[in-house]
Amino acid sequence: MCGNAFALSARYDRRSSGGFPAIFQMSKKNKKYKQPPKETTIEDFYDLKSKEMDELVAALKGETPEDAPVPTANIQEITGEKDAGDKKGTREFDPYKRDKLSRIPFWIKALFIKFWFFGLVCYLVLMGLGTLFVTDDGAMSNAAMLDLLFLCGTVMGLFVECLVNPIFRMMESDRKEYNYFMMFPFPFKHLWTFITNILYYLIVVYCVGLAYAAIFENSFGGVEPLLFGVVCLVVDMIFIGIKDLFVFLIKRAIRKSRERKLSKAGGV
Repeated sequence: MCGNAFALSARYDRRSSGGFPAIFQMSKKNKKYKQPPKETTIEDFYDLKSKEMDELVAALKGETPEDAPVPTANIQEITGEKDAGDKKGTREFDPYKRDKLSRIPFWIKALFIKFWFFGLVCYLVLMGLGTLFVTDDGAMSNAAMLDLLFLCGTVMGLFVECLVNPIFRMMESDRKEYNYFMMFPFPFKHLWTFITNILYYLIVVYCVGLAYAAIFENSFGGVEPLLFGVVCLVVDMIFIGIKDLFVFLIKRAIRKSRERKLSKAGGV
């Protein structure tokens, strides 16, 4: 009786599962799930299958597809801008072309930057805050003049240390050509460079005040940014020139002493 029931159930399972018993069918499914997943390579993740990507890969390999457009060097097509002077649109884009600012000699840029900041100090301090030191009758006492000189020199030292010298560092090349226009060509890393620049420009402003006193009856009489910037620039470059001369003489003396020692060592 039990044998007949087992045979009928097996026959029914063969009909419903395509001719195989359900036991074998379940084992086949379990075997299928136990198989390890298919290994996915990195190409599957980055397989974009786009025309632009194919053109880029072909360009990197040095190959050009037959249907790929020829790259243009027309600046209007690259930037999307129109040039009024170039009606035919034949001007090509040159990424290595020097701009107009880079053609200016570095010494002209250095002198102009210092002149502009000196004039700015005159406008902000002497012409702006200087009105606070003037009495009602339009005169200025000696103590007020010294205070104004101290304030002007301090602000000028701050401007040079925090603005002018970093601009020179940003514009210079490996030749360090802007060092000839700085009294202390050191990066702002220690407090002593900050203090020495302020002390130095206190001396510069005092010398400028003496120059104004020689030109006018009183110091800073008829002061205005253009003349003040020129006088400050002249005084500043005189001091820097003296410093550069001393540095050159010291370096030459050190170099000659080393050459003598090497010649003596070679002669012995």
